[in-house]
Amino acid sequence: MKVKVGVIGLGFMGSAHARVYNKLKECELVGICDSNSDKKHLAKTYNCKFFEHSEDFLGENLDAVSVCTPTSMHSDVVMDALEKGKHVLVEKPFADSLNHGEEMVKKAATMDRLLAVGYIERFNSAVRKLREVVDFSQIYSTVSMRFGPFPPRTKYSGVFLDLASHEIDILNYLTKTQPEVLYTHFSSRSNSSFEDYAYISLKYGHIHSHIEASWLPNYKLRLIHLYGNERFYTLNYAQQKLKSYKAPPEAKIEHGSWNDILWLSRHVEEDIPVSATEPLVMELQCFIESVKRNEVLDPLCNTQEALQVLEVTDSAFSKLGLKNKRDTV
Repeated sequence: MKVKVGVIGLGFMGSAHARVYNKLKECELVGICDSNSDKKHLAKTYNCKFFEHSEDFLGENLDAVSVCTPTSMHSDVVMDALEKGKHVLVEKPFADSLNHGEEMVKKAATMDRLLAVGYIERFNSAVRKLREVVDFSQIYSTVSMRFGPFPPRTKYSGVFLDLASHEIDILNYLTKTQPEVLYTHFSSRSNSSFEDYAYISLKYGHIHSHIEASWLPNYKLRLIHLYGNERFYTLNYAQQKLKSYKAPPEAKIEHGSWNDILWLSRHVEEDIPVSATEPLVMELQCFIESVKRNEVLDPLCNTQEALQVLEVTDSAFSKLGLKNKRDTV
């Protein structure tokens, strides 16, 4: 039997969910929902029903739904979907507050329904390869950069939740450790009441991690560098590429010439083969399989892991004296 699915919220990610569900053989896209009637043409594209109101949408015969609404609406929509007996995949970030996240987790347990969170980079082929090849006991530092450009959509959260939460989730997932927040800095140079630049320093046991996220650059950058005792690694999320760099050989440069320095840097770079795939396809396939088995399957982000990300973000805002993510920075 095919899993009957629907999508609520047809922005960039919601429209992508509908596109992918429509192609998956393991499921049937029954309906899509958005308050904007201009999105109705998507129902014709994917040969499914269109709903403007979530009550009507959730009243359909659906096994599972993707919630791709703005973050501020996640709690209400997810709670309604769970109440109607649907399994739920909610796009990141999980919630706009830790309290709302905890309420959703309790509701899922009460209704005995699956609740998972769409941290898509877990399904990035380069990330999956990184998990295979890296011994994290040998990594002592990481540097993550996740930059803009400034998104045109209406703002319901700042760059920290929107972009930096990806890196927090990935580091939590790779290290299997809940970090200590050492330092945070947020700023806003735009007209938004939310931060458009964020920096956070985290400690994962022996690993010191730095995350920088910004909507200010007019280009897109998604990188993480990992520095180890014997090897360094660079992962490009957007290109799904992974490089390894051997530490240069210990050698004494007798004369300090430029040729001697160049010699030390030879043959240290290695491209690690990665078979690129569309991460969203892998994520939604995993969600459908999770529904079939009635358990959230790895590497899909479960609720406990999603709450751990929110605990980090709450700690970061607290260090700045901000009570919540709507305070002006």
